[in-house]
Amino acid sequence: MTNSVYGIALSGLNAARSGLSTTSNNIANSNTVGYNRQLVVQQARPSFGSDIGYIGQGVDIASVQRVYSDFLNSQEQKATSDSAFFKAKSEQISRVDALIADDSSGISGALSNFFAAAQTLTTNPADLPSRQNFLSAADSLAGRFNGLNNVLDELRNATNLRVKDTVAQVNDATAQIAQLNDRIVAAGSQTFNGGQPNDLLDQRDKLIMDLSQQVQVTRVNMADGSVNLFLGNGQPLVVKTTQFPVSTQVDPSDPKNLLVGTTQTINGQQALIPLKADTLGMGALAGYLSFRDNELNQYQNTVGLLAARVGEAINNIQTAGVDLDGNAGNPLFKFGSGSFLSGISRVVPNVNNSTTNVTNMTFKSVDLSKISGADYEVTIIGGQPQYRELGSTGSFQPATLVPDPTGNYYEIRDPAGAPLVQFQLDNATPQEGDTFTLMPVRDAALNMTSAITRPNEVAASSATNPSVGNNDNIRDIAALQTSRTLYKSNNAAGVSVSDAFNQLVSRVGNKARELQVSSDARDTVLKQVTESRDGLSGVNMDEEAANLIKYQQEYQASGKVISLAKELFQQILEMF
Repeated sequence: MTNSVYGIALSGLNAARSGLSTTSNNIANSNTVGYNRQLVVQQARPSFGSDIGYIGQGVDIASVQRVYSDFLNSQEQKATSDSAFFKAKSEQISRVDALIADDSSGISGALSNFFAAAQTLTTNPADLPSRQNFLSAADSLAGRFNGLNNVLDELRNATNLRVKDTVAQVNDATAQIAQLNDRIVAAGSQTFNGGQPNDLLDQRDKLIMDLSQQVQVTRVNMADGSVNLFLGNGQPLVVKTTQFPVSTQVDPSDPKNLLVGTTQTINGQQALIPLKADTLGMGALAGYLSFRDNELNQYQNTVGLLAARVGEAINNIQTAGVDLDGNAGNPLFKFGSGSFLSGISRVVPNVNNSTTNVTNMTFKSVDLSKISGADYEVTIIGGQPQYRELGSTGSFQPATLVPDPTGNYYEIRDPAGAPLVQFQLDNATPQEGDTFTLMPVRDAALNMTSAITRPNEVAASSATNPSVGNNDNIRDIAALQTSRTLYKSNNAAGVSVSDAFNQLVSRVGNKARELQVSSDARDTVLKQVTESRDGLSGVNMDEEAANLIKYQQEYQASGKVISLAKELFQQILEMF
């Protein structure tokens, strides 16, 4: 009997010691990020059958388990990706909003000053100071377009750097997760009851949660204790102990952008398979890519369209008039050192295009009153160019062939059939699969400069009445501020230059507010889910203090039983 009591007491003493150790570990890690509290799972030993019935034999430690919920963890993981996506986009859009709406960096103030200078000149068209003020306002307007475009380019570069850094963080996390998979599987096979290494599991879960900030991942738990991770499009990141890294490379269709993708072997050669933002789901990486390829492109092209339209409209009026010296007016603005069209637009051949029988593509014309500022992807399919808006996942449409005695050309048309963009191929037999990016107005704001410096060259008078006091021409320039000359597709009345810029400011501002609201909402959801997880898995100091007292009393009581068993055993020995 004494041996039985002694064994039972020892089992209780061991259980109490394990409980004290586990509770102490919980308290020590109460501020460790990602730590899930642990508890000792006890189970009664099989009872011993006797003539008087079954007598208990003590307690065993079944395992030390994490208090953990797959459901809450997956919710927090998804909420983390959602929050990171909207936060990334919101931060970038807010920077654009501050730039465009600010009088010191935006276009609004410069446009107002320019048209105010033109209006002033209408009152005394021969006044040299007023002419000089008009030229200064023109130079300031061009400089403001240049500056805004440069800042948007810098923002593009900064976004590319964020993309590169995010990819590096993704690869670092997935490499560590693959290594932890290996350690967890090995550790699980070393315990007699198949117990899991809780601290390693916490480390891996913390890495997966950090990874979820960068990209949205799907987690698949395997029977051996490892996890497999996949991107939203099904692309694997981690399969057991194997990491599948993500790579970046310069976009062959636009050297100013970075592509993100996975490297695969195709026809014996390594090739990057690009990942589009809309296939990544949520996460910061998708947010940066989405902002760069959608909003930033749209805003930069809109600024370029405004610069091109302002320059074209003013130049058309200026060259139709007569200057103070009686000469035909020269353009007020120029775009680069070549033609107007070459100065506002850009064609980017894909670097992977055929290097034999090379095909080039050039713009023939751009209707600035109708285009929306979209870029186009043009690919040779079936020997003919087909197009779609850049970033679209829709099908390609054939460009319309226009026979011309001086050389056939192609048109991209609006739904009503009006030509938006005309372009030419310099090779009658283009290479199948060759791809080009057409940017009709991307370089306009970049290349815009003043073309005249002498006040006498301002063509304030009309050609029909070239007298010194005539102000017909300069009045036409001043009227551009409110004349509805933009976006006339489908017989629409169009909008003025000022209204077009105000629409851009409003669109950016509304988008910034929309994303901020979405970001705040996702942060609230993340906070609620995190609090729910912490309520279950976090360390509660009051609860742990109570456990300390409970296990201390259990330890002391088991010690008392051992002491009593020793006394009883001694008394039995003395009897003999």
